[in-house]
Amino acid sequence: MPDAEIEKPLKQHSPLDTYRILTLENAENIEKLKLACLQAGHEVVPMLTISHAMAFLETKDHVDCIVAAAHLHNESVFEFLQKVRGAESHLKDSPFVVLCADPGLLAKVTSPAVEAAANLMGADKYLLMNEFDAHRLIDEITPLLPPIPLRHAIP
Repeated sequence: MPDAEIEKPLKQHSPLDTYRILTLENAENIEKLKLACLQAGHEVVPMLTISHAMAFLETKDHVDCIVAAAHLHNESVFEFLQKVRGAESHLKDSPFVVLCADPGLLAKVTSPAVEAAANLMGADKYLLMNEFDAHRLIDEITPLLPPIPLRHAIP
């Protein structure tokens, strides 16, 4: 696995207001998700596969929130959620958002079932956006963030 790169925010905040968000998204959508977080002043760890995301989460610095696509190519957001919630570390308590943005017809039809399953498995939020909205994404994840970034709170 190539080393994950923590991308620095485009808008500078104080270190105590700069959160780290791990994103797991399909290649064609990851840029807009990443850009939304960077423009809001947060660091981003963009990931394309569950194995790379878990390798980072288990071995690197803490993240303050995880945002994962509801519909991944050849992988399951539920598998990822189960791995995160089943971790025997700080990871199990990480805020986890399942994002369904720009859904096709099948995703729209199955959205209520996906939301119910995500909630039952421990997701903190399920977000359905008929069109991706960067400001709404940030507004929705902000209340889930800890009072201060975990890398400053946990030695």
